[in-house]
Amino acid sequence: MILKARDLLVTLHQKIESRSTGTPAELAQCMGFSERTIKRYIAQLRQMGAEISYCYQRNTYYYTTPVTFQFGFKPVVANDDNPVGKGNSLLSSPFLYRYL
Repeated sequence: MILKARDLLVTLHQKIESRSTGTPAELAQCMGFSERTIKRYIAQLRQMGAEISYCYQRNTYYYTTPVTFQFGFKPVVANDDNPVGKGNSLLSSPFLYRYL
């Protein structure tokens, strides 16, 4: 279910980024959702920080500010501000091993 949502958001992001969404109704039909659902996803992307507008001349959504969309995990690198990996994490705690 999470991967399906990720794929949907990636596809939506790509269409917005390339300014090829079409009207909300066309986008909904293309993606297999209702127009209301598409508008809800657009609203969620906006809540996540994407500045999205709609051009009535070109009939497409677009980003007003360039963005990247990432969905996934990246390794955490230990440094002075982030002690993960230096033996101070929860996983290195003897307390945790009592319950594993």
